[in-house]
Amino acid sequence: MLSLRALIFASLTLAAQASSAQEWVFAVNEGVTYQDGSPIAERYKPLVDLLEKELKHPVKVQAVDRYSNFEAGLDAERYDLVFIHPAHIGLRAVKSGKYVGLASAKDYTDYRARVFVKKDSAVKTIADLRDKKIGVPSLESITTVMFTANLTELGFRDPASRFSATRFQDAVPFMVENGFVEAGVTASGTVIKDWVAKGGRVVGETKPVPIKQFLVSRKLSTEQRDKVQNLLLKLSETEAGKTALKGINMKGFVPWDNAVMTEATKRLSL
Repeated sequence: MLSLRALIFASLTLAAQASSAQEWVFAVNEGVTYQDGSPIAERYKPLVDLLEKELKHPVKVQAVDRYSNFEAGLDAERYDLVFIHPAHIGLRAVKSGKYVGLASAKDYTDYRARVFVKKDSAVKTIADLRDKKIGVPSLESITTVMFTANLTELGFRDPASRFSATRFQDAVPFMVENGFVEAGVTASGTVIKDWVAKGGRVVGETKPVPIKQFLVSRKLSTEQRDKVQNLLLKLSETEAGKTALKGINMKGFVPWDNAVMTEATKRLSL
């Protein structure tokens, strides 16, 4: 027979397992360029605390860095709450019907990829890049996805065959400066500002796509989804909300715009 101590231990273990199983998974991907290096679980704790209080349900934040893993997790519906930088992956999840878009980060609704060249480059417009080598961020980056869609609209055949990719956007200027590529692509305002300050030129930009999206699983009830959306939209109105926004380096959220997101989904051929 089990001793009293063993029975107590077994009961506590089962209780802990049950509690863990009930947690909703809050999956986060902040992209590559915009990470600050500190632990996500620590920075997102104030927001998680507010979500748990509002939903009256335990929430566990989970960082998912690899885009392919995030997409697979969304497809398998492993996540309940989602904050995702790569907009194309979020838009696919919403299009699938498995997730609902609630909000986008306030300062990232006009996200564009910009194309830059050396001062003396013969390239004057994006259309002039046909048959030219182009430096881009990672091929799975939303920046590169947006730019690829732009070239496809211009009638470029297999545009990715001309790309030279690098993981970090701020490494693209190096490729242009040293003649490895004719033009570079970035969505980083800092990169573009520095490039122009040094005498370089910007020859075009893509249409905008809102990034940094907040999604929820359709497994959550309509009431629960509404609670999450209302919480997000009002974060900047309370001290606790401001603390949560500071932790995740955001200024606030705006409502999901179905018309804008549907157009972006179609334009990006998702």
